[in-house]
Amino acid sequence: EGLMNNVIESIEQNSVWGGDGLTPDIKERLHKFKAKFRDCMAGRMIYSIVLDDPAGNSYVQNMFAPEEDPELLIEIYERSFDQNEELGLNDMKVEGYEES
Repeated sequence: EGLMNNVIESIEQNSVWGGDGLTPDIKERLHKFKAKFRDCMAGRMIYSIVLDDPAGNSYVQNMFAPEEDPELLIEIYERSFDQNEELGLNDMKVEGYEES
């Protein structure tokens, strides 16, 4: 819920997504998107959120704890080369680190 609130607030407050500079067709598409997004937030539409966090810094609270959340799928995977590149991990020198 907090994530979705942050998304809609960012869209509404960001000057790129509003104001007089938008063409009528973009303004209409944005209006439809926000309406659909709010329907999702209100539970009037079925949707899934895929949270792909290669750095592992995200947290999703399990409201069923200590039981498993039947609607939550956690998939642990090995990062790709490109993901490591984006995180600056491919150029890290770790050999002999503890010796220094």
